[in-house]
Amino acid sequence: MNIRKGNISPDSASLVQRAEEILKKEKELKAWAFTNDGIQKLVHELQIHQLELEMQNEQLKLAEELARINAEKYTALYDFFPAGYFSLNAYGTIIEINLMGAKMLGKERANLVAKDFKSFLTSNSRLVFNEFLKLVFDGNTSRSCEARLFLEGKSSAYVHLEGIIADDHDKCFMTVVDITDYKAGTEKVRDSEIRYRRLFESALDGILILDAVSGEIIDVNPFLIQLLGYSYDELIGKELWEIGTFKNIGYSQFAYTELQIKGMIRYEDMPLLTKSGKAISIEFVGNVYLADHIKVVQCNIRDITQRKQLEKSLRESETRLLELNATKDKFFSIIAHDLRGPFNSIMGFSELMVERIQEKNYEEVEKYAEIIHQSSQRAMELVTNLLEWSRSKVGRMQFNPEVVDLAALIKSVAQLLKDSAEQKSIALYTETVPNLSVVADKAMIGATLRNLISNAIKFTHKGGEIVISAMQEKNQMIVMVADNGVGIKKEALRKLFNIEEGYSTPGTQDEKGTGLGLILCKEFIEKHGGDIRVESEPGKGSKFYFNIPQNIKKTPSSSVHQFEQ
Repeated sequence: MNIRKGNISPDSASLVQRAEEILKKEKELKAWAFTNDGIQKLVHELQIHQLELEMQNEQLKLAEELARINAEKYTALYDFFPAGYFSLNAYGTIIEINLMGAKMLGKERANLVAKDFKSFLTSNSRLVFNEFLKLVFDGNTSRSCEARLFLEGKSSAYVHLEGIIADDHDKCFMTVVDITDYKAGTEKVRDSEIRYRRLFESALDGILILDAVSGEIIDVNPFLIQLLGYSYDELIGKELWEIGTFKNIGYSQFAYTELQIKGMIRYEDMPLLTKSGKAISIEFVGNVYLADHIKVVQCNIRDITQRKQLEKSLRESETRLLELNATKDKFFSIIAHDLRGPFNSIMGFSELMVERIQEKNYEEVEKYAEIIHQSSQRAMELVTNLLEWSRSKVGRMQFNPEVVDLAALIKSVAQLLKDSAEQKSIALYTETVPNLSVVADKAMIGATLRNLISNAIKFTHKGGEIVISAMQEKNQMIVMVADNGVGIKKEALRKLFNIEEGYSTPGTQDEKGTGLGLILCKEFIEKHGGDIRVESEPGKGSKFYFNIPQNIKKTPSSSVHQFEQ
């Protein structure tokens, strides 16, 4: 057989070449066996052809095996593709379906071929599917849509359909992906966003959303707009420190940099001025977080102005309560001790007087009568102060300012206490000008003068002197009660007007006191909008000053008063 290389394919030529090489080697071994050149050539060609056929047969078997494996792989990939795979005609009839698609529809694959795919869709989805199928067959690009499909074991499910026309244009290929879980997750996210927006819009705290990099305001809720007095447009797109409210309160770009580094910043009590200039206190908290893959800062701003006012009121109430407790303790102390002293003297010496009169021993009666008189006077003074003090504390003492001739009032009180001063040979002087008028509560100023002059008499030695003077300075009246008595130590000065200290010392003739008089003086003068003070040095006497604003305006229907200075 004569085989020519020009009549065979390249692959066959390669086989012939390999066969020739094998025979060439065999020929070298068996050359002695061939003597006839014609027979030898014929046998050679037959052997080459035989080897060629054997090699072609082997190669064909390998190709068939590879084709079988590829077919099995394709079938497995087609059937177990994680989505339904359909071939449909232009009317939506199922031509071919993979195993996953049959499983999704819940029927055997053989029972689904030639079925209308629309029969598995909800009524609302059929119109969407018809439009989708028309677009697929009319175009050369893939189309997609979402529909609701009745699936096995479920009432219905959301599916994503993706279709493309086949090369022959007689059918299309369509994938069906179950997106029910995705839709549910998307729905939850949407619901969450709606709930967040509702909370954002209805929150009773101010909320600012800032770009974490630039510090620009991205969003702001209605409460903060109302609180700060700016419009939405005035805030959006502005950097935080561009807003006048935040400009001069220490919340600077440096603080913002700190926020970016730490991810959180907090101000417990930050003072703010609104756009209208109203002062408020806020609690400021800023947190950095990711929103839609964008780094933002959420600033929560709480108006704590009312809370701060309540805290202040509570502190004032606590202070007031402490004062009231100290007042109560002082009151009971006076009743239990200081008020009993004078009455014990009155009772004791009055009993002695009775005995001496019965014995007709009149020598000591006058002395006992004088002691009883002094004790009665002291008791009356104490009871008067207690009455005025208690009325002041419970708010029953009315403040009734009127035009008062201060010079005349000073002389009247000095005259009232003249006898007490003369008993200690103390000279009592008044230095005033006539018609020195002031608007004041006459009873309170009189009680203040009486207490200051009585104290001066008590702490001045026999033969001393006391000067009461008054003068007008600018828009106030200044009154001074000065003595050259024992004076007061420096460490004791701060205790004089403090009820908690309970400071009291005996007079030059061992006169008893409670310390209540000076406290009462302080309260009376403060009701006038003035103040009281003392200058003293041990052994050199004391000077008590108090001032009264010249003009007092009484507010209508109120016991609260305003003072003009």
